[in-house]
Amino acid sequence: MSHKLDMSLARRCAERDPAALEELVDEHYSAVLNFVYRFTGVREEAQDLAQEVFVKALGALDRFDGRSSLRTWLFTIAANAARDALRHRRRQREVTPDEAQESQLAETPDPSPDARPEVRAVRTLRSALVRRMVLQLPEAHRMTVILRFYHDHSLQEIAEICGCSVGTVGSRLHYAMRKLNAIVDADRDAREEFDVAEGGHCS
Repeated sequence: MSHKLDMSLARRCAERDPAALEELVDEHYSAVLNFVYRFTGVREEAQDLAQEVFVKALGALDRFDGRSSLRTWLFTIAANAARDALRHRRRQREVTPDEAQESQLAETPDPSPDARPEVRAVRTLRSALVRRMVLQLPEAHRMTVILRFYHDHSLQEIAEICGCSVGTVGSRLHYAMRKLNAIVDADRDAREEFDVAEGGHCS
């Protein structure tokens, strides 16, 4: 969406134009929901957070100045809400991410729906394993990976969302990739699942 269209939509939403509000939700709600879910790992919490993000956004749209895209602005609100939720969770009790529910939330459609069933099965398995491993990253690195590889934000956009420099974003990505490789190397079950799914043999 262009800067001009962003500003127009924000203005109309601030004026509580029903059509504009519907357009805002249709355009961005699914991405925000999936972002906070991938970051927190708990489905019900993510749904509550996504609604909270849009309530906060609607209360602040009259202050949207267009220095970033509307999408980046919404993701900044979402990132802050998600971090706050995890801080609150830690204060309450230690909670393991609800991996059993991961596949129940809407995911990005398979780019090749006509692939053979066994190929789709491998892709699904890999996706679940990657989500589990991403949840093991430190929060700042996890957020950077999710924004970059699941939501295709540029390094500059990630820096704006996370409130850090572009150089820091690059460093976090580099660390996260090394950490993910180490997790894969250390996770014997994951390697065996990959082997089985691809028709290999476990040692």
